[in-house]
Amino acid sequence: MTMIQTYLYSNVLEVQYLDPAIYTTRNPVVYAKPLTVYRGIDNYIQVVVKNQDQKPVNLTGHAMQVDIQNPNTESTVQSFAVTFSNISLGRGTFTIDKSVVNDLDLPVYKLTFRTIDVATNTQNPVYVNDNFGVPLDLRVRPAYYSDSVSSNTDTITIDGGTL
Repeated sequence: MTMIQTYLYSNVLEVQYLDPAIYTTRNPVVYAKPLTVYRGIDNYIQVVVKNQDQKPVNLTGHAMQVDIQNPNTESTVQSFAVTFSNISLGRGTFTIDKSVVNDLDLPVYKLTFRTIDVATNTQNPVYVNDNFGVPLDLRVRPAYYSDSVSSNTDTITIDGGTL
């Protein structure tokens, strides 16, 4: 009997909001793991916002925007708003639609985050590590193909000849 194992992994991104009241960092994050998205399917991504001491951040009064950027042309390809499920703990989600992913031609893009103060419209960067790194590698991979099944109705006639 053949057994196929599959795994369900959450795409969870931990990003860092710089808290000016914290001067020491006890739990540094050295690097951020790249995010992989797959063509042909909607990619659901969870975002957890923490401060530089790796504690949850209350983002009440803020909005968060995520941008997919093309590193070759230095332009923004698509922007998404993070929908917060628990804003006081800095937990939210966004979805990269399959139509967006299917249009991404390069194998690697950059993902950037920013917070927007709703009252003053002030924008601040959100970092992906303790080295104040802003861009995160976004890897685009093929996995899910078209839902339509090709119906090959061509018939081939072979003349066996005379025996």
